[in-house]
Amino acid sequence: MIEATYTPEFKLLKDAYLGSRTSLQSKLDYLANMAQEETWDYKGTYEKQILYNYLCYSYDRLVQEDKIEISEDGQHMCFNTGLLTHNGSDIYALFDLNKNDFAHEDQKWYLYGFKKKTDREMQEFRHFPDIADYFTQPEDFIYNRNMPLAIDYDHIIDDNYERFQEIGLDDKYMIQGLLENAVKRILEKVKRNYKLAIPQFYTDKQTGESKIQLLMPLYMQKRNKADLALVVDKDNYKYIGKTILPIQWAYANSRRIVKPDVDWLK
Repeated sequence: MIEATYTPEFKLLKDAYLGSRTSLQSKLDYLANMAQEETWDYKGTYEKQILYNYLCYSYDRLVQEDKIEISEDGQHMCFNTGLLTHNGSDIYALFDLNKNDFAHEDQKWYLYGFKKKTDREMQEFRHFPDIADYFTQPEDFIYNRNMPLAIDYDHIIDDNYERFQEIGLDDKYMIQGLLENAVKRILEKVKRNYKLAIPQFYTDKQTGESKIQLLMPLYMQKRNKADLALVVDKDNYKYIGKTILPIQWAYANSRRIVKPDVDWLK
């Protein structure tokens, strides 16, 4: 079963019927095999759940950027998944008008499948849309080691206590000590390798504001195995750490922008 674990806006589910559970899983398997190889499954997630969330994330952003293409006859819709075939061709999600009686009436489209622009089914499109663009302020993608980092330990520990329990920690006094030490360690590491802090694209559901946040690994129990990811916001004068994510969530969220290439997420 595919579930909305990583809370994108899921406009895609409002606009399109993706098929039955079995049918959707089959389409995701086909896309995973069609695209260049990468990790779409993660321990504790449903099969191809990361790929499913990636498509929903991408559609959310493409709607914001007005990069959804409708055929001239109005019978088809497509968007660029941002993924490439093994030989480097763009992969598009293709939709037809929804004629399924059991789908929601607001779901105008039905997911036909995934295609290249040279496929016969794509001949109705005069133009082919571009990939989602998250790089509005490139400087936000790199951790600035000259800016201080403030940590809201009370919020992180009290509001995310169950996430510490999931990694085997339940004493809040011990958690704070381990967390403070992990923050000090990762700051020293990031000063020497800024690539350890990876970006995620976040949209506030209440305000609708979108921004780039950074994810930093927290090594709380072992030297070389990250337990959690610290989510870091940036204001005018400092970084602020207010919450944490499980590693699989961090992987899925960072994959929204680009294929993660850091060891701590693997």
